[in-house]
Order: sequence, then structure tokens, then C-alpha cells
Amino acid sequence: MSEGAKNPLGPAGHNARRNVQLLREQRRYSYVELSERLAREGRSIPVLGLSRLERGERRVDVDDLVALAAVFGLSPQQLLEPPAECENCHGAPPPGFICAGCGTQPTA
Repeated sequence: MSEGAKNPLGPAGHNARRNVQLLREQRRYSYVELSERLAREGRSIPVLGLSRLERGERRVDVDDLVALAAVFGLSPQQLLEPPAECENCHGAPPPGFICAGCGTQPTA
């Protein structure tokens, strides 16, 4: 969500959006393909919604999280964890900093 938003994304929301983006890119899913896979899981998220989700302009609700986890073969908890692939922060930026590489925020 944009700066100054009424209820900005917290660390778990940022982790989820970044993990979805990384997984989609790693598996070379287009937004259309990911949207179709989600529909087969019973949770439709349109292409625009997926794009907004990755940019942090749309929140991931519980039903989205469960369906996204199923599509990627992960648990919902794994989508909420900091991205481990980041070479800058390794999923754990220092307190008070947001990683410029992956956008992860400290958890405490």
C-alpha cells in the first residue's frame, strides 16, 4: 500500500507479496497463468489484482494466502516468512532498516 495509507502493510504482508513475486518469477508464471492456477484452487484473483498484490497495493487475505500457498506447493506460513533468497539481507535486515534488495522489513 502506498505511503500514508490508512492501514499500510506490515512485515508479514510485505513478506507475502515479495514471496509471491519471487515464486511467480522463478516458476516463470505470467500473471494470467497464476490467475488461472488460483481459479483452479477455487480462489480467483484477476491479473490486475495479482499485479497490485505484488506492488503492495492490495492486501493478501487469508483465503488468498491459502490458495497461493497451494499453487506454489507451500504452507501459508512459508509465504509469510522473509524471502531467504535475498543476497543483501538473507531475509533478516537490521532493526530499523528495510532491505533495498527485497523490501523485507525487520520483524521486531
